Amino acid sequence: MRKVLTVITLLVISSALYAETASWYTAMEPGYFTASGTIFDDSKDGAASNDIPLGSVVELSNPATGLSIVTTVTDTLPELPEGRTIALTKAAAEKLGMMDTGLADIKVSVIREGTITRESGGNTGWYSFDLGIFPDASEAEKIYSRLLENGLRPYASAEENGIHLFVRHVMAFQVEDTYDRIALSGIEHAELLSEANPYS
Repeated sequence: MRKVLTVITLLVISSALYAETASWYTAMEPGYFTASGTIFDDSKDGAASNDIPLGSVVELSNPATGLSIVTTVTDTLPELPEGRTIALTKAAAEKLGMMDTGLADIKVSVIREGTITRESGGNTGWYSFDLGIFPDASEAEKIYSRLLENGLRPYASAEENGIHLFVRHVMAFQVEDTYDRIALSGIEHAELLSEANPYS
């Protein structure tokens, strides 16, 4: 699904740790997928950046309130004008005490750099799960629906002997959680495969 975002007021700042722009953003349509392939959730901490690699764990600090959080960069914001570099989910912005104004002088410190690169070839840090071929189309449809309900992004392709199901665009740090969500959807065996970076 194409991104449809509302970005609330932004402020360019300078920081001894990381020079960033601080704001918060939200999705205008349900079912919006972030650049990491997860469903956007305003109720959970999260950050979007065009400069910090996807999957990076960052500490965000608001000197004005003394509040800080640790979260993960799971999205990019290609629609932002030049110079605007970071946005937070509503939950993250609330924890930093910046909801009243919609902006803040946020200091960003990268704790662990993400494994996702923009280069093609080699180990990109992206994976897919091959869930197998289902001869019964109605069974495949039920599993497809359960995967969606469990927050995954399934793909289906029709083949001669049935419906082939995949879960694609999984980042390295999401692999274990994706295994659990696939199991909750009724799939006991899933083959983990490397795949090309879909954003390179």
